[in-house]
Amino acid sequence: MGWRIAVDIGGTFTDVVALEEDTGALQLAKVPSTPEDPARGFIVGVEHIMRAGKIPETDISSVFHGTTVATNAILERKYSPLGLIITYGYREALECARQTVPGEFGDITWWIKPPRVVPLELVREVSARLDVNGAEVRPVDAAEVRALALDFKAQGIKAVAVSLLHSYRNPVHEVEIREIIRGVYPECFISISSDILREYREYERTNTTCLNTALMPLLSDYHAKLEHDLRKRKIAVPFYIMRSSGGLAQAEEIARLPIAAALSGPAAGVVAATHFGNLSGFKDVIAFDVGGTSADICLVENGLPRMLTEGRVDIYDIKTPMIDIHTVGAGGGSIAWLAGGRSLKVGPQSAGAAPGPACYNRGGSEPTVTDANLVLGRMTTGLAGGGIQLNRDKAVAAIEKLAGALGLDLIATAEGILRIAIENMAAGIRTVSVKRGRDPRSYTLVAFGGAGPLHACYLADWLDMKCVLLPPNPGVTSAYGLLLTDVRIDQVHTDVQRQDKFNFRQIEDEIHALEAQVKSRLAGEGFGAGVAVVQHFVDMRYAGQAYEIRTALETTTSSLETRLNAAIARFHTSHKDLYGYSYQGKQLVELVNVGVTGLGLLKRPQVPAGPLHGTDSSPAIKARTTVYFPQEKGAVDCPVYDRSHLRAGNEIAGPCIVEQYDSTTVVNPEWRGRLDEWGSLVLTKA
Repeated sequence: MGWRIAVDIGGTFTDVVALEEDTGALQLAKVPSTPEDPARGFIVGVEHIMRAGKIPETDISSVFHGTTVATNAILERKYSPLGLIITYGYREALECARQTVPGEFGDITWWIKPPRVVPLELVREVSARLDVNGAEVRPVDAAEVRALALDFKAQGIKAVAVSLLHSYRNPVHEVEIREIIRGVYPECFISISSDILREYREYERTNTTCLNTALMPLLSDYHAKLEHDLRKRKIAVPFYIMRSSGGLAQAEEIARLPIAAALSGPAAGVVAATHFGNLSGFKDVIAFDVGGTSADICLVENGLPRMLTEGRVDIYDIKTPMIDIHTVGAGGGSIAWLAGGRSLKVGPQSAGAAPGPACYNRGGSEPTVTDANLVLGRMTTGLAGGGIQLNRDKAVAAIEKLAGALGLDLIATAEGILRIAIENMAAGIRTVSVKRGRDPRSYTLVAFGGAGPLHACYLADWLDMKCVLLPPNPGVTSAYGLLLTDVRIDQVHTDVQRQDKFNFRQIEDEIHALEAQVKSRLAGEGFGAGVAVVQHFVDMRYAGQAYEIRTALETTTSSLETRLNAAIARFHTSHKDLYGYSYQGKQLVELVNVGVTGLGLLKRPQVPAGPLHGTDSSPAIKARTTVYFPQEKGAVDCPVYDRSHLRAGNEIAGPCIVEQYDSTTVVNPEWRGRLDEWGSLVLTKA
């Protein structure tokens, strides 16, 4: 018997799931997050679930973690000061950045480039130089590099990034510089761009390397503390961290490559939403994860979330594989406030875990979305199985302050707060669907997170969506998603070649070299033949474009020419699907990058289908309550169901409330629900 423990740290709660590997038994826990020291909340959660499940430390086989530490450090600019070593003549590479302006066209009138990750006074140039093909023009001057390293040491700079021109072609100079610095400054954290990103585009490669380096001291200390605290409790087992790409990595690797975990927590939620959607027969879904601080949204088509080769974390462009997740500042803890003293706004500021919403009775006094839900009767007495008792009087007092300023009554003000929060969430849904030519009405909304089910029907009504799926334990779905994926390694190499001039031998050699590296790293982590899978891919574009589309390259025994031609055909289809047009037969295709993904396969938790029972759900009714619904005049009397007492096949009809340990579901009028054999609650509009 062995237990896997998964921990996902959110803005308000830390969610913990313990899975018994043989039987599939689950233990759940939600404990308040500790933003001032996330490691403390992690350990408190582990200890809590061990006590609740009577799990001895000797029965724990592995620990999984989804973390927002890297994300929060970037958002709050709380990372280590660092130095940058760059090729002579390119000192202002970060300053130049790109001409691309984010957002709508009009944003060019006010947009200001993001502040440099490394201030100009901490950028140092070296004379070493490679040409565009990676051949040496000038060698590394060891004395020059030693002097720079000692200068950084004297200034107390403990992290140094190295990003040299054309090093994606040949890393030899960067490797040599790293070894020289280690020789005179061994305690320094060092990242070289050829380890972080073997791709061209100097700004993205340099900026990503700098952010990675800046995060290294923080993430190294964080992971070391977690592992120390686990060992202190006699839990010395494999420790995995979720990557932004939806795969796992050993904690030691993330300590060296923290930028790969910039969107660690939300990625696990998308993995789980895709999983439960597939189980229940829904391949096209919109994952909708609402916590205390934000809502994370992802479009999933044909059972697969869209992957990006680059993205943004706050104001910074980073280039690392990641699931395409859009985040809006709308969560249960989002604060309602008045702009200009008269215009009601909600978020993006959040009450977080401390002090939290006013109704948490922990000293918070600002009105939040959670307070509005409580005032409207959409929540009853407590959260996390009664771990947090809700104080309605405090919620009323907080919202009445706004009501007085707006000249509205209490209920109208609470409804206004909720309507604005729903519109913020709906805008996020439109961003991943309508703005990409997708109709959200054609998708199933998979709602999870502590506050996802609370708002799902209201949001679906707002967008005219007809189907909502709520996973078995929606409040801890992201933590559960950590148990549904594999160890993942991505290796990419830039080699720009036009379709009519492909050098097949060179491309094949590069793929074989990358595959050997990936297999070696997987073997080093204990994944040999039989439990390791490799996948090939290429990044392609039309000649002259400045962006690429990642396209699968078959790993069959067919010739590389045949496989590339098949990939080009898929590229044309993908381009038309994403952008509405294709230049097939009109423009040649360029190969930009070749890459290999390696998966170390982990045993999946078994989710057996449960036996179907009758439709009668009345035994699960535990109380009745009154709720204000947007389309109804006045409060509506409705039943409150205990989800743990619902059986597969049971049906419910709105309006009603469904409560469970980790979340509350509000079923609007005209909606019906059925618990399917996989434990998911499927809601459809009449």
